[in-house]
Amino acid sequence: MKLFYKQILFRYLLALAYLLITQIVFYLLNSSLFCVDSVGGFFRISLGNLRFGLSTLSVFLAPYLFFALLPLPIKTKKWYRICLSVLYFIGVEFILICNLIDCGYFRFTFKRLTFDIFNYLGVGGDFNSLIPQFIRDYWHIFLIFIILNVLIVFIDRKISKRLATSISTLTRKTLVKESIVFVVSVVLLFVLQRGGLQYRPMGILEASNYTTTQNTALVLNTPYTLYRTIGKKGVEPKQYFKDDKLARIFNPIQQANNEVWADSLFTEPLQAGKTNVVLIIIESYAAEYFSTYNKTKTSYVPFLDSLAQHSLVFQGYSNGKRSIDGIPAVVSSMPILTEESYITSSYSGNELGSIAKTLREENYNTAFYHGGYNGTMNFNVFAKHVGYENYYGKDEYNNNKDYDGNWGIFDEPFLQYMAKHLNTTKEPFFSTVFTLSSHHPYTIPKQHIGRFPKGTLIVHETVGYTDYAIRRFFDYAKHQPWYDNTLFIITADHSALTETKEFRTALGLYRIPIIFYSPKMKHGLNSDLVMQQIDIYPTLCDLLHTNKPVFAYGQSIFSNKEHYYIYYSNGEYIVMIGNYASKYRDGYDTQLFDVKTDPDMKKDISKLHPQITKKHTTLTEAIIQQYNNRLIKNQTKVK
Repeated sequence: MKLFYKQILFRYLLALAYLLITQIVFYLLNSSLFCVDSVGGFFRISLGNLRFGLSTLSVFLAPYLFFALLPLPIKTKKWYRICLSVLYFIGVEFILICNLIDCGYFRFTFKRLTFDIFNYLGVGGDFNSLIPQFIRDYWHIFLIFIILNVLIVFIDRKISKRLATSISTLTRKTLVKESIVFVVSVVLLFVLQRGGLQYRPMGILEASNYTTTQNTALVLNTPYTLYRTIGKKGVEPKQYFKDDKLARIFNPIQQANNEVWADSLFTEPLQAGKTNVVLIIIESYAAEYFSTYNKTKTSYVPFLDSLAQHSLVFQGYSNGKRSIDGIPAVVSSMPILTEESYITSSYSGNELGSIAKTLREENYNTAFYHGGYNGTMNFNVFAKHVGYENYYGKDEYNNNKDYDGNWGIFDEPFLQYMAKHLNTTKEPFFSTVFTLSSHHPYTIPKQHIGRFPKGTLIVHETVGYTDYAIRRFFDYAKHQPWYDNTLFIITADHSALTETKEFRTALGLYRIPIIFYSPKMKHGLNSDLVMQQIDIYPTLCDLLHTNKPVFAYGQSIFSNKEHYYIYYSNGEYIVMIGNYASKYRDGYDTQLFDVKTDPDMKKDISKLHPQITKKHTTLTEAIIQQYNNRLIKNQTKVK
């Protein structure tokens, strides 16, 4: 009987070893995204990794362990032993598959997969067609999976044969012993699953106690984040402040600003009802690709850099790391401050303000263009919900000759399609286009292969192609009668692969371009003001002098209020005001960092600056209260 228990213990330790191996693979394949620069830091991450790993095994091996340890006479049966092995390998396989998938997927989201991924995959028609492409691109991960499977089966069979033993018929004495072992094991597994004997079970946030925000994914494992977010629906109501005080601290009903200092940059002020607006949201475009933004003056976007010299340029930041989060942030000033994307959440049916709705009140014709599959991430439904009258996707383009084989229509022909379509659109118009070519697997048309610099990252060539596609769009547009009377806004849905330290810090990973251009501009201005995606909507309204309040979680860049930037990751709210950034976690003390001298946010200075820390905490809690409570009550627009 002792040998049987040894087999159970061996299998548990073998599964733990394989989980830790996949954690190492995860780090090696994504090491450029993390910053582990000390032995102490590595030790703390390893300790946290072990704690979360034990919790994960205690969940996914629970069926195997329960029935293996259960004091039953039928354990002597061969069929029962086979069933136990099946339960064991099902648990191990799930752990391996989840962790190895994230080895490739993590670089697109900068967060471990959570259960909302199943909602995310369910809002597009392109997932199934992309599976073969992912297997081709990440064949090495698939190979690692096969090798690990062969090894675990081989090792398990060899050790199991060595430890094989017949189980004698249960006597009263052995039944008592096995019952004690069973009860002790169940209690131990329960303690391991909850992460210890502390008052509250361990959660995803606990990872932040072992390392910096940038490195929390190294502590966590994907099976853990998946099961911990099952059934996580909605947000919780918050009551940090009374309503009157809350409105004074932060109010998403943004009043119009009559004083717009940017008016002096134009030959005449822009005016709602007369000025056309074209919003270009570029897929996966980091600010690092622009010499306008980086310190090395390296440019993979020569056209956009040249355009920026004649534009109003801000230091842009995204509020999330996925396209499904970036679009609501840009067009509706709705950030992602929960684990689940707004578009797939239970609040997606809420009434929501947007640029399109505001400009339709000014008699604009509105349209959303995206060359992807109709239905991808529910963009077509969301666009209509927030006021776009028309949606033009792959179906409307109706020419598979320009299909990239993965996501949709190549950027160059689709942008030409949009430009020509604008010729038939009655002015004034507001048109948004979301490009797609600069997304994995980074495909460009055959006729352009070799035309753009390969650079040092896999994304650089397609970044150059998209820049070329936008150049061609402007080359055509500038000869059209609507061009001179149009304001162009250029930004990105989120950042992407980067290589310089400046753009690989906790905040640098979110830096994107935000550029306003009009042929009526007298000269350009590269501002040092920080602007986030959720600021675009209220800023545009002020530029156009709509003189109406808007609902926005961001604020106009022309507001006299102190500007801030916020994003949410793994249960943490990061807020930046000036040179200071804070890390807020519910139930924990707020941490404060000087990002000018400590860009990696490692040295907590909250005790040295209690007033600044309090200001950050107050603002963060006010935003959370307004965000959560208004989502719950469906109060996300101006009445």
